[in-house]
Amino acid sequence: MPISHKNIVNYTNIVLLMKRILFLFSINCICFTQLIAQPVKNMPSAIPSLEEVSGVWWNADTMMMEPSLRNFKGQALLNRDMTSISWIAAAPYSGGYHTGVMRVNGETPRAQLFRWYPWQSLRKATEATYEINSNIRMLPDNDLFMWHIDITNNTNTVQQYNVEQDLIGFISRYQNDPWPWNYPYPTLTGKMIPRTNEIVNVRWNIGLKPEQFQNITADSALTPRVTSWPSDNDILNTTKYHVVENNGSSIIISDNETQCFSAFGMIDKPDKIISKNSGGTAYWSFTLKPGETKTIRYIFTYTDTKEKAAAGISKWSNSFNKDFAGVEDNWKEKWNKIFTPGNDLISGCFPTLTTKDKAIRKVYYTGPLTMLYLLNTNLPQHKRVYLTGSPIWGGTAVFFWDTAEWSTLLSVVDPEMLKEQIRAWVSLDINKYYGKDNYTGKGMGNGYVANYWAVFQLIRSYLTVSGDYDFLNENISGKKLIDHLSDYAYNWKNISLYGKPGCTDDMYKLADFGDDPWNLLECVPTYIHIVPSFNAGYVWMMRETAKLLTHLGNTNDAAAMNTEADAMAARVLKLYAGHGVWNSLYPDNKKVEVRHVLDFIYFGRYMNSDLPPAMKDSMISFVNNELLTNSWMRAQSLKDGAAAASDRPDHGPLGAYDGWPAATMDAFAQMGYQQQALRFYKSIEPVTYEGCWSQAHELWGDDKYNKNARVRIPMRGWTCREAAAGIELSQVVIKDFFGFYPSVDGDAMQPPKQPLQLKATLHNVLYQGKYYDLSYNNGKTTMELIK
Repeated sequence: MPISHKNIVNYTNIVLLMKRILFLFSINCICFTQLIAQPVKNMPSAIPSLEEVSGVWWNADTMMMEPSLRNFKGQALLNRDMTSISWIAAAPYSGGYHTGVMRVNGETPRAQLFRWYPWQSLRKATEATYEINSNIRMLPDNDLFMWHIDITNNTNTVQQYNVEQDLIGFISRYQNDPWPWNYPYPTLTGKMIPRTNEIVNVRWNIGLKPEQFQNITADSALTPRVTSWPSDNDILNTTKYHVVENNGSSIIISDNETQCFSAFGMIDKPDKIISKNSGGTAYWSFTLKPGETKTIRYIFTYTDTKEKAAAGISKWSNSFNKDFAGVEDNWKEKWNKIFTPGNDLISGCFPTLTTKDKAIRKVYYTGPLTMLYLLNTNLPQHKRVYLTGSPIWGGTAVFFWDTAEWSTLLSVVDPEMLKEQIRAWVSLDINKYYGKDNYTGKGMGNGYVANYWAVFQLIRSYLTVSGDYDFLNENISGKKLIDHLSDYAYNWKNISLYGKPGCTDDMYKLADFGDDPWNLLECVPTYIHIVPSFNAGYVWMMRETAKLLTHLGNTNDAAAMNTEADAMAARVLKLYAGHGVWNSLYPDNKKVEVRHVLDFIYFGRYMNSDLPPAMKDSMISFVNNELLTNSWMRAQSLKDGAAAASDRPDHGPLGAYDGWPAATMDAFAQMGYQQQALRFYKSIEPVTYEGCWSQAHELWGDDKYNKNARVRIPMRGWTCREAAAGIELSQVVIKDFFGFYPSVDGDAMQPPKQPLQLKATLHNVLYQGKYYDLSYNNGKTTMELIK
């Protein structure tokens, strides 16, 4: 129900402003603030190098998801051979299948080792007569891939090598299409939107002979198993494309369906290039002495005219060495910028953490690494966005839910961008969409149950961290922002089934989220109807809205909302099943026990003061005994009745969405178990060895059903290799260990409920337009004004 705020008393704002100012000079016995003006500090010596936070070498037989490539404009994923890449997406350009494999003496070497860096991805293999090393980079902010391949004679005699490199320009331009989560993808039969196991098998079986093929599925629940898939010859000979130029050192390919031209330029000229349809094959023949190396370099670009393609090849061929080296420099320059107040890349900065604890340091700095890697500054809707996930999916997408998971930190890092995004999100119908396509500006996907909480959380975080409460009175799509927030907080009334047949008990006044699990946890079939988590979220939303109404002087509506929140809290607590877990409630008084982390998270975060101590202890025991492993966690207990039907790496029993460990730590801390949160935090440090945070990490190996399970980024479940929600693990340090969690009443810091064995400092934390240093020592946080 929208609430009118026409009669706001001016003196109320003055009193609240004075309260916030006085807070800055207050001293709390547990958490105190000192204000000492001094220049803003740039601390490059305290920031780890990009090499330090990059991935380590991984064996191909243990890695499931290969390293990716990004350049603030586009993305791609490496394959199992030594040169090809797939899943190219740089809106409006999309690449199908792969870019072509290399063969040496008739055989396709397969990568034995992979390593990811933000600015490059590496592959390595050792064969009987040679060693091969592959390095691929993307030129920042340009549609250009660059290859540097070294083939070294690793024998004691002179060797002859015949090398073939397929050059496949399977790129289309979808400039008039929407770019949903599953963005348009070119195939032999034309544009495809769904993801299929045909695509997966083309990639997985690259370089293998038919008798070696493995028929795999990325997600058997969503896409049917296939019995065949296109060969490289099928892809090269497709009639969808044709070669328009081949001069022996470059080749230009035209798409017959869209206005798109792709081109390869050979820096190290081959003996010949033989044209096919979607490209061709380059050939080299040479001998190498023992220890001698042959280097093969080439580039690939795509654009909308033949002339632009030719000009790009000419330009970048002549500057290859400079551009190739400059990629690393560009990434390192941006890495230092995001920690620097007043930089020209983002509106705030990522706080710099100084600590001697190497595990905390590594986990913390994987957050800014992920944020920078997902930064896109080349989409038409916004100057910059932090994409939700990639590759495979989400070439232009930002999800409300995933972004909300790190909303407090995002409000510190880039408040200007967040405010701009909030305006856009509030203008969308969040009942229909889970996010936004930042190419077209339209909503995308289906309506998630989490949407109302997520957008509310994002707005609340922006307001409390920035202090921009005038934003509440801004008119967006015909309504003040405060009225949108009130609508979000009261949305549960729109979906309650109370009074309908089978729903006449008072408990049915709670929000019923329907019977489609796809709108909730997607893969857990029993998590439907009246679920505890998001009902607890509505309790919190009403209470926070009441605080904002009080801030605006509307105390009557605030009191009414608090009354409703308390009544709803009493109802939702009745869903407790005992032993630390919760029931979902279906019509006709049917209760189904669900042993999932989501309920723990939302009660721990948003209703912890409503929980009796014994209930908290039981909930903690449930998480410890059934969910946590030695270095990660399960989203769902193996004891859950639906565990066997919920096996997806992000929300099922054999892995967890990367937002869940962070949210679990947050719930631990908000419930008063900060020491446990810190232990869990340090234990996941090995998970960072592949690089950025992912959509999920799976539990695998012989011990996957116990606490010794190995952990890696999965391929199954159509997992995104990089995803934004894990950035919340950096927020855990700021919010839960240091206590920086600004409230509507003007308190920047929340007194820690349990002292930690931690000595550390966070430098350059942006709060209400000024920078602060936060120092934690001996169980206390000191907040010191810098500028």
